[in-house]
Amino acid sequence: MDPKEYLVLLAAALIWMVISAETSQATHLPGCRDKCGDVSIPYPFGTSKDCYFNEFFRITCDTKVTPPIPYLWSSNLKVLSISLDGHMRILTYVGADCYSKNGVREPPIKAFAVLSAFPFSNTRNKFFGIGCDTIAYIDGIDIHGQRYRTGCMSLCSDIVSVTNGSCNGIGCCQIPIPENLLNYNATVGSFRNHTGIWESNPCGFAFLADAESFNFTIANLTNIKDTTLLPSSIDWAIGNQKCEEAKKDLTGYACKANSYCYDSSNAPGYLCNCSAGYIGNPYHPDGCQDVDECKDSNLNRCLKKCHNTNGNYTCSCPEGYHGDGRKDGEGCSADQLLLVKIVVDIILKPTFVHLRCIHSLGIASCAELALPAMLRALHLN
Repeated sequence: MDPKEYLVLLAAALIWMVISAETSQATHLPGCRDKCGDVSIPYPFGTSKDCYFNEFFRITCDTKVTPPIPYLWSSNLKVLSISLDGHMRILTYVGADCYSKNGVREPPIKAFAVLSAFPFSNTRNKFFGIGCDTIAYIDGIDIHGQRYRTGCMSLCSDIVSVTNGSCNGIGCCQIPIPENLLNYNATVGSFRNHTGIWESNPCGFAFLADAESFNFTIANLTNIKDTTLLPSSIDWAIGNQKCEEAKKDLTGYACKANSYCYDSSNAPGYLCNCSAGYIGNPYHPDGCQDVDECKDSNLNRCLKKCHNTNGNYTCSCPEGYHGDGRKDGEGCSADQLLLVKIVVDIILKPTFVHLRCIHSLGIASCAELALPAMLRALHLN
């Protein structure tokens, strides 16, 4: 390879490395694990001391298995995902109530979960009952110590009357859960011990689940017996103060540079989000980083020239043009001096605009074809 070509390639590689380093966004603290198995662990969560905001954000990573499995705190609740918008998906148990062909009840399986913080999401979860001879109950306690109890019935004379995707009380029932629910027990009962429907539905089931993760099918009347865990969602937040109070604590306030605070809608406490024009982890000590909208034409509305600013960008026109330089604004129009130059060039040198037309159509026709070219030059669009 030619030495000059080598130097050019080396320079390009160095520039790419610098750009990559500037645009990469840190989500975890230095020296801390950023993943446990396939699950990303963004700060304020962490797996070891000094890597999480406080004990409520501690994730236990079981590295004795392959791949490693993350658990919330020291519980048996497996973590599926953590998002910085205040949601976490975990696995929770399915309760079952099964019978033999002659109606003898098998030992029931209870579904329960106990959280020391971060309530179950009342917007993402539903309580489900599955079966053709089923009554499902849920008993719970909210963050204020208030008790909660409700349930739903699911009945059907045969599976022909059951519809895939429909949870309207025929084979499947569902109800919303209240706000701030921390702990719950789900139990299942039967009216006739499934004796009239045993061949196609020997069991009833009850569970709390993320409504987007569970879609009822007729097959659930039997095959859900082999499912012991289903995804559910919990809402996490920082502390138990609202933004107005939290901002007064200059040392403990979690929202870092270029971010803003907003109150959690379910969990007590607050959340942080990057300000407009910034990206990254708003809880990370480095805060959110500026988005360079000029590097991606999909992020700006500039016609020709884009200038990045902190949290925003501006547009301008090339030399010889005026306007706001925006595709959704005035655009760029030719200045008067440039207009005169273009007209003179076209009059004196028409063949420069459309040379072939002289030989085929004549000079008069050439001027007619040159005019649209001149008009296009007057305005950039």
